[in-house]
Amino acid sequence: MDLPEGTVRGNIRAFIELHSGILGDNVLECGSRIDDPHAWWVNNRYLAKGAWTGVDFQDGPNVDHICDIEKLPPEWTDEFTGVLCSEVMEHLRRPQRALSQLYRVMQPGAGMIVTTLTDFPIHSYPDDYRRWTESGLRVELEDAGFQRIETAQAGFIKFSLCDHGEERRTIMDCPIHVFATAFKPE
Repeated sequence: MDLPEGTVRGNIRAFIELHSGILGDNVLECGSRIDDPHAWWVNNRYLAKGAWTGVDFQDGPNVDHICDIEKLPPEWTDEFTGVLCSEVMEHLRRPQRALSQLYRVMQPGAGMIVTTLTDFPIHSYPDDYRRWTESGLRVELEDAGFQRIETAQAGFIKFSLCDHGEERRTIMDCPIHVFATAFKPE
């Protein structure tokens, strides 16, 4: 797919495409609803190498099951070869519950791709609860039982700070996104 290089959405898409091979042939996509038919950055089904199940808390295009990922169906235990959770973590009230549920529905050895925000404007869907650093996302994934965790950052915003009241300003970079891949142990 043609990507606008260096854009926020282009960085997300590039990371997902680069790592899509870890998802296997029976994928669960969290936050799959497409509310804009021109939103190329959220249409992930073309990556499917087999079954692709989209879940969201509300009905709409690309949603196969309406549910809260903090309470996935019990019959999905050990069902999926991979999970894609893109731009969802910041909207979760209890991310540790959601990660535990995702871990439960993944087969042993299954991989997961996570993309979320470090610095971005607050946006409700249905609400916006937090931002993540690489270290913070890693700890959440480790606490849920995931292993072989790799993280990355993408996109940067420059901040001009008067940190301690001094006359000069300090210019600092802050990443826009943090990404991760993680695996359920075999």
